[in-house]
Amino acid sequence: TVAAEATQKVGQFNPQGLANTVWSYATVQHDAPALFDTVAAKATRQVGRLNSRDVARIVWAFAEARRSAPALFDALAGRFASLRKQWTPKVCSDVAWGYATLRHAAPELYATIAEFAATRMGRFSAPGLAALLWGVGKVGQEAAPLLDGAAPLLAASVGALSNVQLQQVAEAYVMAGREATELFAAITVE
Repeated sequence: TVAAEATQKVGQFNPQGLANTVWSYATVQHDAPALFDTVAAKATRQVGRLNSRDVARIVWAFAEARRSAPALFDALAGRFASLRKQWTPKVCSDVAWGYATLRHAAPELYATIAEFAATRMGRFSAPGLAALLWGVGKVGQEAAPLLDGAAPLLAASVGALSNVQLQQVAEAYVMAGREATELFAAITVE
């Protein structure tokens, strides 16, 4: 199979190739556990060569495929934090969502992402902000400034969110115990 052949050739992949391969398999929902395990091992060894986009794609792919890789995620958390100058809203949303989906603890990473996002909320897409808030909320990260600042932005763009994203946004606010009357009113209308 293609997955078996790719698994054998992972050793030849550059960091972007590793990220793109698992992203592709996760995107088409093709179960390839041996491939994911092999990529996890190689990416862990070569974590210092990954850029922020590679990290985000790998995190997203493993989470989407529901493939836990604790050693990899520990290494990726440190690497992602060291690449802050490369961060974009998209990579932050994907990383926060992925870590939360797999319930991988990384409190320092979440705190840094929440701080970054709180000062750049207007640059996030509504779905990206929803994923970020859910991820941060799911792990219990204190993010009151982020949640309070995001509420009016999300209230104005609830139409851009899927039902799942609306549920995730509501869950993030409930988990954090934050009031967001305007946002909840907008969600109710939607």
